[in-house]
Amino acid sequence: MSDGSTDVLIVGGGPVGLSTALFLARKGIRPILVERRPRLSTIPRATGLHARTVEIFRTVGLEPAVQEAGMKIVGPGAELDLVRAGRATPLVMLGAQSLADLHKSFVMEAHDVDYDAFTPSWPIWCGQDHYEPLLFDAAVEAGAEIRFQNELVGLVQDSDGVTATVNDNGTTRTIRARYVVAADGVKSPVRDMLQIGNRSNGVAGNFVSIIFRAKVDLPDTAPRFTLIYLMNQLAQGLLLFIEPGRWMFGVNYYPERGQSPADFTPERCVELARIAAGDPELEVEVESAQPWDARHMVADAYRSGRVFLAGDACHAHPPAGGFGVNAGIQDAHNLAWKLAEVLQGHADESLLDSYEAERRPVGAATADQAWMLFRTRGQLADEDKAAYRDFVIVTMGYRYTSNAIVGAPADTELLPRELSFTGQPGSRAPHGWVDHHGSRISTIDVLTEGWTLATAPGDDTWLAAAESVASQTGVPIRALTAGPDGDLADDSSWLASCGVGTGGALLVRPDGIVAWRSAGPVDNAAQTLAAALATILQGA
Repeated sequence: MSDGSTDVLIVGGGPVGLSTALFLARKGIRPILVERRPRLSTIPRATGLHARTVEIFRTVGLEPAVQEAGMKIVGPGAELDLVRAGRATPLVMLGAQSLADLHKSFVMEAHDVDYDAFTPSWPIWCGQDHYEPLLFDAAVEAGAEIRFQNELVGLVQDSDGVTATVNDNGTTRTIRARYVVAADGVKSPVRDMLQIGNRSNGVAGNFVSIIFRAKVDLPDTAPRFTLIYLMNQLAQGLLLFIEPGRWMFGVNYYPERGQSPADFTPERCVELARIAAGDPELEVEVESAQPWDARHMVADAYRSGRVFLAGDACHAHPPAGGFGVNAGIQDAHNLAWKLAEVLQGHADESLLDSYEAERRPVGAATADQAWMLFRTRGQLADEDKAAYRDFVIVTMGYRYTSNAIVGAPADTELLPRELSFTGQPGSRAPHGWVDHHGSRISTIDVLTEGWTLATAPGDDTWLAAAESVASQTGVPIRALTAGPDGDLADDSSWLASCGVGTGGALLVRPDGIVAWRSAGPVDNAAQTLAAALATILQGA
């Protein structure tokens, strides 16, 4: 039975699939998303949303709702009133025997980042069960169609599109799509159907995550934390603070010793929760016990014809660094605008090649960083120290090189040693506070609404060039002046931070990445801008 057609079929209704649906729908593409589960997740996995991910949510209007649903991540000892009120949590990992022994704990890892220096968005500690509904509602409101209890069971590609076979709650249907995005997890059936291999360092450990509720009264003098590594002979593992009264205890099990998830009976889970709390009489409500592996994997390809992999389907990480869902949402953000440009006739299909060229190196580096962190827990060997990068660099300081970037230096380092935003093509455009029509906003707020060309006030050369190129190509380009009395009014410091001087210009892609820049004037602005855009969109 045929069930219609769509420009983009998305497989998988987790955070990455839902984000893909939202980003496409916001670009005017109405995707269909199929998810084999009957509903959204009720498990608080993927809890840490890094600043770049929150920035992306900001651009689609979700940042306030995510802030309300979660807690601000702060530095050690910072904003204690918010921490005690359950509105913030410090990104600190302690080593301890139990919650009752926090006075004997020691700091294993602590991160204190001045996010205000480079972003308008602070990271948020928020369970997947809280932000998935926000993504779902926003995607549906924007025009996406989401179908639960629909399991993809087959894919056939041809030169014009993909025919997908779906088991719709017992009824077999087909959906015709021009493109497919598979966000169907680390065991991706779509990846298997496409026979895409992978490289893997293996599994660093087997765990069961016990989600439980318990009222644990911590004295005001107790150190505040987000994670505790429990060094307890009776129960060793990682205890995460999810939200007030709710915890997740990731406990090791060892298959080589004959152990399995079946050992984690409800009674055993209660016992483990009490050991973690250090209170043998604690009242515990166990919500769930989910097995998982600390697995490393990078797919050999992110694309096969008209089918693209995103999120855990193409890169899997141990949980160290909290990179997983963030890298997946950034995959979705990178791919969605490119699909939209092609589907709306603004770009040649060659633009889609840049998805793998940009995101696979980042996915591989991210997986490798997570593996290294998980295996060492901060105790880096000398041979690892040169490769290590701070988690902020991993999550937002990466640099792209592809046919969708013009002018990236030949010696561009994928993960630089220092976090900097200088307007270099291939990097995220710098953040700065500016006055825009009487409102104080971040440049991030206006550089992700489409193609944007920024230049200094007083010279209409680039403004006229943008208007001319947009008219000739049909590609909307928003031209803005940045500096005193400009559209983005400041003291000229923002444009200077982008490496753009008098007579220069900066072209920013719809995902906020610098596509091209001219540090100063050129002989023919319209011709130069048209050539840069043609290289990106038409592979010219």
